[in-house]
Amino acid sequence: MFTFQSLIFLCLFLYSNIVLGEVDADGFEIVSSKPSEKSLKRINESYVSKIKPIFTHKCLACHGTYESLPWYYQLPGAKHLMDHDMTEAKSKMNMSQGFPFEGHGSPADDLDALRRSIQKDNMPPLQYRLLHWGSKLTPDEITIIDQWISESQEILRK
Repeated sequence: MFTFQSLIFLCLFLYSNIVLGEVDADGFEIVSSKPSEKSLKRINESYVSKIKPIFTHKCLACHGTYESLPWYYQLPGAKHLMDHDMTEAKSKMNMSQGFPFEGHGSPADDLDALRRSIQKDNMPPLQYRLLHWGSKLTPDEITIIDQWISESQEILRK
């Protein structure tokens, strides 16, 4: 037989599923869900056409798959340092597979992290810039990336 408390709980549970929408295992409403595959695909298509060409020359040596390593990679010490830097970079944000990136968090977190990096001007790091003179983002590239981040964040909010 149902007790009054179990009847109230049942009514609240049914109400939460019908009126409020999806709930988690504890009966709490899921307010924010993962972005839809359609949204992520749309952002990735934009990334591939607008951003990846920039990142190929400025970021993917460490945050992606580096196809040919420079001659100094074979020098004692350089290989160890470069391997360490590339492994650390990929653990924070791996751009090898396109957007969403791996390793950093949610797609929104990735976009926030990219914007902070651009604002702080800390990527690529100084030691990389010293050997790769053209690796710093240009003002035009910063504008393009910042616009893409804003557009992508808007898509994620929908």
